Amino acid sequence: MKEWLDSLLWAEPFWAFLFLILPLLIWAKKKVSKRRTTLLFPTLSMLMSPHELRSKRWTWLPSFMRVFSLTLLVIALCRPQLDRSTQTILSSGVDIVLAVDLSASMLALDMSESETQRVTRLDVVKDVLKSFIEQRKHDRIGIVAFSVDPYLVSALTLDKEHLQKNLARLRVGLTHQTGTNLGSALAEGINRLRSLDSKSKVLILLTDGKDEPTPPHSPLIYANGAKADGIKIYTIAIGSSTRTLTYLFDSSTRDLIRGSNGMPVIRFADYPVDKNILAGIAKTTGAQFFEAKDKASLESIYDEIDRLEKSEVEMGVNALFEDLYPWPLGAAIIFLCLEFILARTCYLRIP
Repeated sequence: MKEWLDSLLWAEPFWAFLFLILPLLIWAKKKVSKRRTTLLFPTLSMLMSPHELRSKRWTWLPSFMRVFSLTLLVIALCRPQLDRSTQTILSSGVDIVLAVDLSASMLALDMSESETQRVTRLDVVKDVLKSFIEQRKHDRIGIVAFSVDPYLVSALTLDKEHLQKNLARLRVGLTHQTGTNLGSALAEGINRLRSLDSKSKVLILLTDGKDEPTPPHSPLIYANGAKADGIKIYTIAIGSSTRTLTYLFDSSTRDLIRGSNGMPVIRFADYPVDKNILAGIAKTTGAQFFEAKDKASLESIYDEIDRLEKSEVEMGVNALFEDLYPWPLGAAIIFLCLEFILARTCYLRIP
């Protein structure tokens, strides 16, 4: 129903001013009716039957049908239409890969707004990314999750509903490890963007840690490769503190560690983040490095990236409008005919 209403248009809405005249017509009709004496019954025999007398209580029906038919005529004059137009994106403008850290440190609770409503860093990230994906309506977006090894959550696509479903299933343990390897995440994201022929190619790397265990190659090597391929890498360090309360993760069960009461265990933990390497990656590719200490700052970061990475979208439009005016016009004619018949038979007034 909502989609139908959203596609409803009025081709000639200026005729709607006639709606202002309808109350005046009703008022004038009542004035005229009061000045003349009328007899409701077309034959004297009807006056002799109490049963028939009771059946004439709907005396307002002809007048109602007349007003209703005039209302439908005005609607028909406004020419209601359904927009059946289709749009085809000829150029997607910007291609974006979102690389999201799923290491155990993403279970930290330092971004919770209160102790009664605890949320993990990953919960906050997913919530902000949901809005970011909605904003980039005409851009292809892909999602890569990573800890030690990368995991392709969604290939680049214009299907935002598909992206949202895959974003919702992100959780710590999805990649089977809980460490961090920034280089592997960069490599996966770059490979997804390298061969694309787009105006702008962007990789957004979000992490709250540093390489652990130490990788054989520095992430800066991948950053240099991205620069050669024309890929910008925006980096985001998330988290308000390196020492923070966090849920504990059991890698054997790939779930939270819970106490005897079934509630998740919460402990303090140290989660250092390598801000220098993240800043270096962004600088190498001509992008920017950001720090997000709470949800508001993370939202502003994605809004800033959204503003920086804009491109005109080329679209092909197939305009098609379906006229609906025959329906109210036909209904108006039917009600006018019924009103004419009833006013001269069952509801005949004399004189």
